[in-house]
Amino acid sequence: MSLLLLGNILSFLGAMIMVLVGFVKSRKKILGAQVIQFILMGFGNLALGGVTAFITNMLSIVRNLICFRFRFTWPLKIGFIVAQVGLSVFALLNGQGSMPAGRDPFGIIMWFPIIGTTLFTLFLDVQSDVKLKVVIVISQVFWLIYDFAIMNFASLTFDILTIISTIIGIVMILRGKEKEEIVVA
Repeated sequence: MSLLLLGNILSFLGAMIMVLVGFVKSRKKILGAQVIQFILMGFGNLALGGVTAFITNMLSIVRNLICFRFRFTWPLKIGFIVAQVGLSVFALLNGQGSMPAGRDPFGIIMWFPIIGTTLFTLFLDVQSDVKLKVVIVISQVFWLIYDFAIMNFASLTFDILTIISTIIGIVMILRGKEKEEIVVA
């Protein structure tokens, strides 16, 4: 089986979970489902040469597990961001990972998983579920561009679907709040 096919199959399975997460309202359920998603998509990206995405996904698993048990403080946030950037720089400087020819001429796109995940990490402890979902949408745009560049077509498709489902989730939350305000008023 080719790595392109294997990477897309694993990413497809993880992406199905990613889209379903867009409809979830509970922060704990979102973080739990993301652990499974990160495992599948991380190895899918690794099969496609996406080392920075693999590193990002594996560190995101640890981050989410810590968020279940502890308050996610600024030192933890900074620690995860430094680890993510440091491990990615180390991997890239040692020739790990690949980007199809002509897909990242300025070497910027390979950093998009790190940028998107850093944004998510910075705002993970935001109290508003709507704000968290907005951050998820913004983060997902970075992943969408990256997935296009490494030809991760399964993830690319689901990046789009995740953005749509998360926006629907935001609307559902906001409509629920409107109904609560009407009842109270």
